[in-house]
Amino acid sequence: MKIVVDTNIVFSALLNSSSLIGKILVYSPEDCFSFYSCSYLWEEILKHFSKLQKYTKLDNASVL
Repeated sequence: MKIVVDTNIVFSALLNSSSLIGKILVYSPEDCFSFYSCSYLWEEILKHFSKLQKYTKLDNASVL
């Protein structure tokens, strides 16, 4: 199934991976869903990367 995700939804899922949307985005099998977003998403993730690491306590590979 193809799903288009907004930047805010991705940030929400990264910050709270135990929420329903977080579980779907972070933990779903790769062959179950295909997620699509704009290229601006990567710019926003990189722009706020240090904050994401601070609040999620994830390493580089987990966030990227």
